Amino acid sequence: MDKEQAIRKAQKLMAVAMDGRGNGHEAERALAQAEALMRKFGIEQAEIASTNAASDFDWAEAFHAYGPPKNPAKSCPKWFQFISTGVANFTDTIVRLHYDPAQGYGVGFYGERADTLFAQWLVGYLKASVWEALNAAHRQHPEWNRSDMEDFRKGMAARLSSRMRDLRRERDAEFAAAATRQGTGVALVLITDKLAKRDAEFGSPKYKHSRITVRDQLAAHKGSLAGDQVGFAKPIKSGQGHARG
Repeated sequence: MDKEQAIRKAQKLMAVAMDGRGNGHEAERALAQAEALMRKFGIEQAEIASTNAASDFDWAEAFHAYGPPKNPAKSCPKWFQFISTGVANFTDTIVRLHYDPAQGYGVGFYGERADTLFAQWLVGYLKASVWEALNAAHRQHPEWNRSDMEDFRKGMAARLSSRMRDLRRERDAEFAAAATRQGTGVALVLITDKLAKRDAEFGSPKYKHSRITVRDQLAAHKGSLAGDQVGFAKPIKSGQGHARG
């Protein structure tokens, strides 16, 4: 293996370490292997980030319709938009409201293909989790009206988005700490490089900062508690969905 091959191998290993969505031991092992290659061949961070292997991203877009196939949605509720933005930040993608003539309104995720596919799955999974939790809560509170149920959805959406934001910060902090411990910060450099190239490809994300207002604090609180019970790891055997490149 020459240095150029080692750079490409290290870049692929760093991609596994950056993903952070599978087995934690696998990511840790990939990071250690990449760092070992860098030390052996004298590879610098800049060489990893600037190599063709790192810049040759497979850009794609993936659409998720809010409504079911036989009943296309005429709009996307605010709580779903809030979750979608959280998913985009969590998966290194850009999200935009999108309309498909056949499927109605939904959201489109833009970025590296693997990221968009994960975002497409995750937003659908979280949407279903909200409705499932709401149905269970409504059985306990049959007195809830539409406004109460909407507050539950808002509370759960806010909590899910907050958790995804915290997990993203933890990931970046771990990579920064690895840089201090091991003398390199390749994972964080690659993420920054990928996001910069993503924005150059699709345009920088522009999200409106809006606060969620609720009338029934109890319903919103129960929604927030339900948001704590949802996991974000994708099942190994789940479908990948479809992305358009």
